[in-house]
Amino acid sequence: MQYFGTLETKYEEVFLTSSYLYCPKEDEIITTDEIKSMIQTHKLRKKFIAGTVFFYNPVVTPLGFDSNKFLLEQDFDEFGKMVELKMENTLTVFKNAIQDCEGKLVEFRNLFNLNEKNINASTLLMKFNADLEKYNSNLNTEFERDIMYQDAQNLIPNGKFVFFAWGDKLNAKEFPYIFEYAKTIYDNSVKLGKKVAFVYKKERSIEFSINQLQFSNPSENPKYKNSITAAIKESFKHSPLQPIAYE
Repeated sequence: MQYFGTLETKYEEVFLTSSYLYCPKEDEIITTDEIKSMIQTHKLRKKFIAGTVFFYNPVVTPLGFDSNKFLLEQDFDEFGKMVELKMENTLTVFKNAIQDCEGKLVEFRNLFNLNEKNINASTLLMKFNADLEKYNSNLNTEFERDIMYQDAQNLIPNGKFVFFAWGDKLNAKEFPYIFEYAKTIYDNSVKLGKKVAFVYKKERSIEFSINQLQFSNPSENPKYKNSITAAIKESFKHSPLQPIAYE
């Protein structure tokens, strides 16, 4: 498989504004131009994108660059262009789980497009929450709307399924606008008839996970990493995908 995406930079930060995993036919290798041709129009996206996976935020590196160094300190000069990315972190879990998608793409989206580790600090979440309170107004946001956030109210996820894996970080009481933003994305996916799936801790139940918008991700929960990974693989064995519990 190959992973492609578009990185943007603004105010000394890096953002991943789009990304796609390509599921090859046997040993096929494709180029960025071929990927771009698959997503050029709504009709083509409908044909080639099998489904959408939602993460919390990206931690990605272009192919040929150092994952342990800040990208702006390297010689990367292709911001705004689609490039091939390394398959690391949680991407490898989905690479090994996704089935029956030969010749198609799986789109990856993020609640927050900021390409940075450990963005769950309260100081940052307060900024995100304040931005999302202003999102649908004429007020200025700290992070630029188009490159940092999803247009939750108007977003139509591509493909037949939406797999939520943004983790267990959301806190409705402390950051209500972040929670409402995520809830809008989830609720619209259901209303649009997408096959919605996720993995959840068995003792908490499906209902609890949906109400709290807690959809586990192995990279964010080391204690249950192996169990979550196995549950994701199990979910993708079903057609349509199913919510799967882990213990």
